[in-house]
Amino acid sequence: MKIFIRMMFLLTFTLFVIDSAWAEIQLPEEEKIVANYQTMQEFRAFYDEVEAALKAEDIDRIMALYADDYLHQGITKRQLRFMWLEIFNAYDDLYSIHAFSNIHVTGADAILNCTGALMGIEKKGRDFLAVDRWIMLNHWLTRIDGKWKMVGGASHTGATLKESKDDSHPLF
Repeated sequence: MKIFIRMMFLLTFTLFVIDSAWAEIQLPEEEKIVANYQTMQEFRAFYDEVEAALKAEDIDRIMALYADDYLHQGITKRQLRFMWLEIFNAYDDLYSIHAFSNIHVTGADAILNCTGALMGIEKKGRDFLAVDRWIMLNHWLTRIDGKWKMVGGASHTGATLKESKDDSHPLF
């Protein structure tokens, strides 16, 4: 009977973890983080919200995470919306993985250097695929009205926002 109870607990726990919308993130070593504890909790909540929006395939919820003036290699927030709609139309069970190597916050701006992927199951072929992936990409966020919003990205750790034009990754 004890084995049965343990197995049920393990199964319930596993289903809860699989079904949850918690972001799969990995934080860098403490000396590579220039941010306070509260801000790190806000980033956790931000990426949890990304996962919840992906799980729900909620276009409005995902777009609320981008700044209104988002512009990346000529891609506007409006164009990005259509990109996400195409992804939602083509894939099921979307989720993202983010492994951060550096986090640097200065005032209302943040650079989170990240390697990661957007994963999903192809609706037509039912194959599990990396929909998008990135290596050592800077996620640029800014605080607007008390909330973090995505404003762009750059592929070089020391790059400035203006130098991010050479990066082709617009989603995160």
